[in-house]
Amino acid sequence: MMANLKYWLKGLAVAALSMVVYAGALGCYIALMLLVISMEEGGDNLSAFSVSLTEAVVLLSQGSGFKTGSITLTIMPLLLTVLLIALIASLAKRVGTSLSGCVAGTIGWVLINVFFANSLDIKLVDTTGVVAVKTAIVFVLGYAIAAIPESPLTKRDLDWISEHVSSPVRKTVTIGVALGVLLITVYLVIGLIVVLYWAFSNQSAMVKLYELSGMQNGSRILTTIAMIAWIPNIAIWAISWVFGAGFSIGDLAEFTMWSGQGSALPSLPIFGLLPQAIETNWIRIALMCVPLALACAAGMVVMLFNKGFHIRVGNSDQQIDVKRVVLGFAYPAGAFCISCTVVSVCSSLLFAISSGALGSKHLAHIGVDVISSTRKIGQPTAVGLFSSWLLTLVAVSMFFGIRWIVKRVRESRSGASTAALESDNREVANAARTVTSTINNKEDQGDNNESTDTASSGIGLP
Repeated sequence: MMANLKYWLKGLAVAALSMVVYAGALGCYIALMLLVISMEEGGDNLSAFSVSLTEAVVLLSQGSGFKTGSITLTIMPLLLTVLLIALIASLAKRVGTSLSGCVAGTIGWVLINVFFANSLDIKLVDTTGVVAVKTAIVFVLGYAIAAIPESPLTKRDLDWISEHVSSPVRKTVTIGVALGVLLITVYLVIGLIVVLYWAFSNQSAMVKLYELSGMQNGSRILTTIAMIAWIPNIAIWAISWVFGAGFSIGDLAEFTMWSGQGSALPSLPIFGLLPQAIETNWIRIALMCVPLALACAAGMVVMLFNKGFHIRVGNSDQQIDVKRVVLGFAYPAGAFCISCTVVSVCSSLLFAISSGALGSKHLAHIGVDVISSTRKIGQPTAVGLFSSWLLTLVAVSMFFGIRWIVKRVRESRSGASTAALESDNREVANAARTVTSTINNKEDQGDNNESTDTASSGIGLP
């Protein structure tokens, strides 16, 4: 009983400490930003709204948006979400994890967030039940990241899998999942690089928007830092843009590599970094081929390198093992199917959580079309992976074919040489027999002559 109480208290401590650290740091920054804006821009003291705005941002970072006037904000600041999950995981790992602690911590976390939701002056988009579910998912995810790797249940399950699942199957699943996660990570890095390029090339447009809004230097700096919380969202949109799908800002603007304009957008500084259309055709084609080329290169590495499936032709003296060759290509095909599934599911989830709304009419949907964007990533990735599989299969088949042809040629040459040698031997034997028979005939004739001479001399005797 005391042990269970100890685990429950640890779980509650993780929830309370996580909220104190996260909400405290976020609240201090929001209070500072509002204070600087009030001092530079004049007017009412905005610092009085710091508590309610902090509570709203805490809920927003967990997926629960809010409404105030004509603004409906439901776009999750994914950077804050990732930092919150990492904070929960770090504290849970330090305090200690258990199933009881996870339950207690989740209950405590949900109660704190429900209190925030009920104390807000602004209206939330979600009901109290939906807020409870979303906040519980965030806490469980962070707690699971700390608990699962060190859990005895995890070790027991891994031991069972190692005993009952063959090594090639385990290797296939591991490589498939790892390859899918690696490709998603590379795509995210590409999206972040594209966003940094947009920010560098469009900084003059952002400065102009700041000037139009009349913000001073301090307000600009703090507002820009606050907007960094949504940079991961724009990086995910940039992935869709690079690979050919694009994204939209409500029904006011649509950004693709073929078109891009932001004249009808609100004068938010972050909209200043959104891209223009690419005029050069070969650049567009090259960017759209990126997922196919990356997937093909990664597939070739996985199939040929030692830590992958290590496909080799073998020595020419070895007999071809058909079963081994078939299994050698069946396992990579299974791993690539798993990788394609991981890429499709993860990309769909990322596109879904990165989008949201800034209003209820023209800005009701900001972000990407999930289905179209997932198709632009999933299809080239699948084509690239299976192209590497097919190229390897063709190369191995060509080696086997060349080896078979060389073997047949050698056998035919060896057979022809043997036949020629046998023919020569027969000719020599025939010649020998002919010479022998000739000599014998001459010897017989000599004997006959001698007999005749003897007979003739005998007739003349008296």
